[in-house]
Amino acid sequence: MHRSFAAPLELMFEMWTDPAHFSKWLPPTGFEMKFLRSDIRPGGGTFYMMTNNAGLEMYGRADYREIQKPDRIVYTQEFCDKAENISRHPMALLWPATMLTTVELTAEGPDQTRVKVSWEPVGNVTPEELKAFVDARAGMTQGWTGSFDKLEAYLSTSGAV
Repeated sequence: MHRSFAAPLELMFEMWTDPAHFSKWLPPTGFEMKFLRSDIRPGGGTFYMMTNNAGLEMYGRADYREIQKPDRIVYTQEFCDKAENISRHPMALLWPATMLTTVELTAEGPDQTRVKVSWEPVGNVTPEELKAFVDARAGMTQGWTGSFDKLEAYLSTSGAV
């Protein structure tokens, strides 16, 4: 996934590394996100909760492998329970347990940044999990598009730009 945003490179990096910003635009449409713990740095990690109006609670964690300010962020992401024990996606039991996210930011001008996100399963992925991931590409595209739409709106209304 990739999209160009009307925001300087440094600001876009902040949108991905400051939990106060990240939680406003990343969750799927209809969900709110709250960080229960955040230490966004190489070797650090986050623990978060997402909720919707129907009472669904989902927990997840991210472990940061690489952060190169201002243009690269790499982290793994896993679903877990409220005690931070690894669990499965509550709505897709065959979903791979661990996902690797790579975010690359490229300045396209002083106030324009292209965001490229690569998302892939890592670790001990079964053939069934890989098939579930591949079969869900349209839904993932829709999900990331929704998050990027929210990021674009957040940038224009938050006074950040």
